[in-house]
Formats: sequence, C-alpha cells, structure tokens
Amino acid sequence: MKEIEVRNIPELPYYVTEALNQLRISLGFAGENVKSIMITSSIPDEGKSFVTMQLWKMIAEVGNNVVLIDGDLRNSAMREDFGLKMEGELNGIVHALAGKCRFDDAMYSTNIQNAYLMPVEIHVGNPVNLLEGRLFRELLDVCRKEFDYVLVDSPPLGAVADALNIGPKTDGCLLVVRSAFTPRKQVENSINLLQRSGVPIIGTVLNRADTSKKGAYYYNKYYHYGDYKE
Repeated sequence: MKEIEVRNIPELPYYVTEALNQLRISLGFAGENVKSIMITSSIPDEGKSFVTMQLWKMIAEVGNNVVLIDGDLRNSAMREDFGLKMEGELNGIVHALAGKCRFDDAMYSTNIQNAYLMPVEIHVGNPVNLLEGRLFRELLDVCRKEFDYVLVDSPPLGAVADALNIGPKTDGCLLVVRSAFTPRKQVENSINLLQRSGVPIIGTVLNRADTSKKGAYYYNKYYHYGDYKE
C-alpha cells in the first residue's frame, strides 16, 4: 500500500484536545454496529473538515484502524488544507468509483499510525452517478470489514445533494454546527433532510460557541482556537 504524508495537522492546546476526545469517546456509546460515519454541516465554513481530520487522528492514536474517505468529489480542499503529499501517480476515490482501479489502489497508509486515507484525486462536476452507484456501497461495506471506523467527510447539506446520497449508505451522521454563524432555520432544514433521507443522526457538534458567559471556560479554549477552513 502506498503512503501519503499528512504535513499539516496542528498540535492543539489541551482543552481543544479534551473537547475532541470527548467526541471520540461519545462515538463509542453509539453502539458497536456504528462504524461508518458521515460528517457534514449545513453550509461551508463551519469547521467540518477540521473536526473530521482531528477525530480521524485521535481514533488512530488510541489504537483503532480508521480510514478517512474524502467524499467531497466536487470541491475537495483536503489536499491543500492538510498538506497531503505523495510521490508518483495518485489514484483516489474517483478512479475507484469509476471502476478504473481497485479499492486497495485508491487507499493510502499515512505517517499517522493506524490512520488510512482515500483522497479525491480529481474534481468531478457532477458525481451523482458515482455516489449512487453500486461501487460506492461496496466500498463502504469493504471498509467496514477492514477497519474499526470509517469516516466520510461530505459536502455541506445546503450546498449540493451529495451528502444525501452518501448518508443513507453509512451507519449514521455527525452534523457540525457553527455557533452564532449558521442560521437556526438552516440547521432545522438539515436535520429534516437527513431524517427524510433515512440517515440516523448520531449527534451534533457545536463549533466555535460564544463561551464568554459564566461557566463556559472549559469550552473557551476549544471554540476560540484558530481559524480553520471547511
């Protein structure tokens, strides 16, 4: 298996790590049959991809084999945001779903032990046929058997319909919500869309909350740390 180097995952302050670690532990309470998880948001810039990447890293660091599938086939920024680097030809999820390579050939080990990655190697203007096709469901089935966890980073629900194609094929969804940024109506609409599509909602992740009020010091370090892009 080829390797991709992840060069841009920042070291986080203690309180950031603890907040994300609680999220990781909470996933265990979802049940042993919940292994494939879509992570999405309502709109861009809610911090979805940051949460996904950090959760992926933490799951691997406690000894679980985990694969991160980049599900944003239209407009993935993962390679740039997280400094992905590899030598030679890059195969990825688009080639795999188009039947141009085996699943194994589109999956990479990384410099993080136990953490594997299936990247987007080329953007697709309309990936509906790929996401609705037989091979995408087969890919998730194979990954569920080979890994302890499968994380799928999907596009925002309010942007395109891709997450609604991805979600029903997974065991559940985490919805990232950016506090004081995402309109309440937009969040309600996202929840309704997921429910109507038959996607179990495992929970929501409140990001960048206003923590200036009394009793919120614990979260202050987490939600005010850095400025991460989608």
